[in-house]
Amino acid sequence: MLLWEKLYNQKKVSADEAAHMIHDGDRIMTGNRECRAVLRKIIERSDLKDVHYYVPICNYMIDHPNVGKTFFPTTSFLNENSTDLHREGRFDFVPGEYWQWDKIATSALRSNVALIELSRPDAHGYMSLGTCADYIRKACSKADLVIAEINDEYPFVCGSNLIHVSEVDYLVDEDADNYALIGPGIDHTEEFLPTYHKIGGFLSELISDGATLEIGLGRLNASSLAFLENKKDLGIHTEVCGEIVMYLTEKGLVTNQKKDYRRGKSVFTQVVGDRNLFQWLDHNEGVSLDNCQEVLNPGLIASQPRMTAINNAVEVDLLGQANAEYLKGHQYSGMGGICDFASGAAANPEGKSIVVLESTTRSGKISKITPCFQPGTPVSLPRTAVEYVVTEQGIATLVGKSPKERVLELINVAHPKFREELTYKAKEMGLL
Repeated sequence: MLLWEKLYNQKKVSADEAAHMIHDGDRIMTGNRECRAVLRKIIERSDLKDVHYYVPICNYMIDHPNVGKTFFPTTSFLNENSTDLHREGRFDFVPGEYWQWDKIATSALRSNVALIELSRPDAHGYMSLGTCADYIRKACSKADLVIAEINDEYPFVCGSNLIHVSEVDYLVDEDADNYALIGPGIDHTEEFLPTYHKIGGFLSELISDGATLEIGLGRLNASSLAFLENKKDLGIHTEVCGEIVMYLTEKGLVTNQKKDYRRGKSVFTQVVGDRNLFQWLDHNEGVSLDNCQEVLNPGLIASQPRMTAINNAVEVDLLGQANAEYLKGHQYSGMGGICDFASGAAANPEGKSIVVLESTTRSGKISKITPCFQPGTPVSLPRTAVEYVVTEQGIATLVGKSPKERVLELINVAHPKFREELTYKAKEMGLL
């Protein structure tokens, strides 16, 4: 038996035993993939008091009476798993950009325990964070206690996310809660293909050969880029690796040969997709799952050749500001890495910061190009970080334009039925 195998066996505990290593007042941090078996046992403990838990994006939370009473969760990105508890005052929200999550967890919230979800070890005793490195790999070095849960559904993805058996304190294996966390991929719905095709054509005009791409998470980005044509030697340096990265690579558009950082590899800090994507990533030497402190550093982003950030938004106002996290008067998501990539791309002399959105909501009743945001709406991207806005109606070029010119560009990519109203509002606001 190898030394690492002996260590592995020595460190194995049950989920219940791991949960009982948590004490009153402990402050737990985790990544965007939760140790579900251990977490459930911790929450259910009736003897614990004042335990705090930071999860940047929550994908799993049980609705137990202890949540918000003795167990206090906090997130930086609301979603369907945390929104209701947040509205009930049982789940706190701390705004923060993706690469700031380490600082929030370790410095601001003073977390002393790390929970991490890992793949099974390779022949050398190294485990992969599988589908999400984010900040937690690096943050483990600052924790007093590191508990890992083994997930047999995880691919082994190469990169700086790897952690050795010797670096964790305890391992939960036999009664771990395996899950794949399947996410959306490229949308092939017939009804929406014309929109995707048009936007994909406009993106083909904006993306240069040899550009390094960031592809923001979302149906519209991935589905539109599936129609990208006549490009070569593209690179990937992005927050999320989705099905579109695999598709563009297999199609031959992505080679990563013009990049500076990890040349020859698609770089990302988390994975969202299905089992086909996981199988493609497993032991794939052409990819690198790295810590978000590296991947989302705006300075590193700005240094990538022809860095092109492609992000979604809920709405864009006539000043060119983007809201990507607020909907119907409520916080519904968070910042993630949108500002890091947009500002990094905008700072690159040959880069482009692009915001993609449909011109209207699905019902067609509301324009996503709006005169101004409703009071209380946060600005996810300032106007200085938005250089191009693309809808199925065309490309609005904002970089190098005066406020008046920006307004006219944005009205031209709004749906035709809203252009007259937008022009009237712009004049009323003194923008035209």
